Amino acid sequence: MSAPQIVKTEAVALAIHPFSRTSHVVVWLTREGRRVAVAIKGATRPKSSFLGQYDLFQTCELLYYGRSRDGLHIGRECTALVRRDSLRENWRAAFCASWFAALADTVSDSGMAHPGLYRLLVESLDVLAGSADAPSAALFARFEAKVLAEAGLRPNFGDAETRHSIAERRTLRFDVFGGKALAPDETTANPSDPVFRIPVDAAALFDAFADSPSVGPSSSFLRQTPAATPALMRFLGLFLHSHLPDAPLRGRALALETLEKAADQAMERTAKP
Repeated sequence: MSAPQIVKTEAVALAIHPFSRTSHVVVWLTREGRRVAVAIKGATRPKSSFLGQYDLFQTCELLYYGRSRDGLHIGRECTALVRRDSLRENWRAAFCASWFAALADTVSDSGMAHPGLYRLLVESLDVLAGSADAPSAALFARFEAKVLAEAGLRPNFGDAETRHSIAERRTLRFDVFGGKALAPDETTANPSDPVFRIPVDAAALFDAFADSPSVGPSSSFLRQTPAATPALMRFLGLFLHSHLPDAPLRGRALALETLEKAADQAMERTAKP
């Protein structure tokens, strides 16, 4: 039997699970866009070299003994590169970070590599960690839109000519399970399948978010919330439920609840004389 190969990579910690009294299993998204589960033996012992070197949402340099087949790998070394400590204090941002990590975990669990997913997660976590305020709804919707595009699950809203021909209706009839917009007289393959009416501007906003370039914490793109964002968020929730049923959507609901409360409080402060 050949010796295990030592793998060195950069990775973000998506989840941490107890493995024994002193050990953890950490689920990582690597720089190559792969999901790996690594056993960190003796992680909580007082003299462990792993103490303080990893936590949720941190980017780390990771060395592990890779198995020839998918399974549980064994950690060798770990060093924190980007800690994002502010996510321990900004609880609203932490809720959003938890959902982002959970969605990335679900998509990467297929075994396929998604390098774009890693870059998206890193930049989104950096934006969350770099703001003292509540996360932007635009950041939330952008993350989900780009994840769907990266996973090959991008909704088909039709070409520009098709949308223009029905623009006077202001909404698209969308076959949720089929993943495509319907012509005015078209029906779903299964009559019981749900049809969602999405505003044309919300569909256009999805494309704008999915195709947007990389962003940073100071980007004006994320300080603005387009009017169509709430409609797009409702659509995304239904689409995720239909096409990624294993995603923990309860976490999404909790994250959205924190954003809504933050928006209500901001409106109250603005209304005060």
